[in-house]
Amino acid sequence: MKKKLAILLSAILCLLCLPSAAFAAGADEMVPVVVKAPEGWEAPCLWAWADDGTNAFSAWPGEELEALEGGWYYTYVPSFVQNVIVNANNGSETPVQTEGIVVDAGKEVWLTIGEDAVAEVSYESQARIEIPEYVEKFVVHAYVPLDWKTANLWAWSAPDGTNAFDAWPGLALKEGEDGWFTGKAPVWINSIIVNGNDGEVQTEDVSVEGRELWITVYEDLTYDLVYEDPNKTAEDITVRAQVPADWDGSCLWAWSAPDGTNAFASWPGEALTQDGDWYTIQVPGWINSVIINANEGSVQTTDLSVEPGKDIWVVVNSPEDATVSYEEPAGEPSQPAPAETEPALSDEPAPSAEPEAAGSNNTGLIVGGVAAAVVVVGGGAALAVSKKKKK
Repeated sequence: MKKKLAILLSAILCLLCLPSAAFAAGADEMVPVVVKAPEGWEAPCLWAWADDGTNAFSAWPGEELEALEGGWYYTYVPSFVQNVIVNANNGSETPVQTEGIVVDAGKEVWLTIGEDAVAEVSYESQARIEIPEYVEKFVVHAYVPLDWKTANLWAWSAPDGTNAFDAWPGLALKEGEDGWFTGKAPVWINSIIVNGNDGEVQTEDVSVEGRELWITVYEDLTYDLVYEDPNKTAEDITVRAQVPADWDGSCLWAWSAPDGTNAFASWPGEALTQDGDWYTIQVPGWINSVIINANEGSVQTTDLSVEPGKDIWVVVNSPEDATVSYEEPAGEPSQPAPAETEPALSDEPAPSAEPEAAGSNNTGLIVGGVAAAVVVVGGGAALAVSKKKKK
């Protein structure tokens, strides 16, 4: 009898666990977005986010779309995505983009972009095209000698020898404004070769982990390999802020311009902690732009440029009046004057002291120059692998 009871209880527990297990499995589900962009939209990208501000990609302009047949492109997004923006010609003098497009979360979506940048949305196939299955990938950044006219990535899984790309020299890497070449490889690979000039020069076989990496290749084909952005390994800094008395729940939004990499996952950022007369927070030292906001993001300063790697003090008198210093301001912190308790002598009505509410949706942030992007800030030291000749 005890044995039967134990079996029955186990069965009940299993049934109770089914909904949560199903939810967990669906949390990482990826769905395709298929796009047909107008002629002249070069290297189209997709920016995507949920209504709560959680973004699908790490930085604007988002994920570059991969080409299909007949002028169609595609990428995959997490099933939580409810809004997208298609953009193109990034880095040129004539960037283009749609407005925010509302889509049904968890559904395959087809977008046809008109010449006026307005999108038609459909949840049924608009062309006889086979969409490749989703494969999780990671970014490879490569810095190569200046005399390399091209840079390519060859990647495979050892020891079975399964190749990630169809033929040598592999994936053509794209050069960014910072001089780094980038491309993506499947997470199942564990070996790469960076080669240049259509495969005429190359590194030796390089063992890697299936996660974002940076590899610097030298003239003698030796290399350095790290798993943390070498341009963003600065120590944390402290941001201190003074805000108006009617600002409740002050938060900080911080990012690196112009690449759009953000320190926090979603707007309005991270809450500041009161420390005496100041509200404080620690953020990565590579940030160069901040916004102080409050009241659940409904009131905010303008974009404030700051010097990377330096502690800062921000005195906010109003949404349009904020001062940045790199040492604590002398004297008492500035605060707006308290409201008059006695009637004004003038017959003219007093101006409203209530600031105009600022928008907090992702589209407004992007158009305003702030790409609200998800970034995971690592606190540990970068794991480095060097392969250099001994002097």
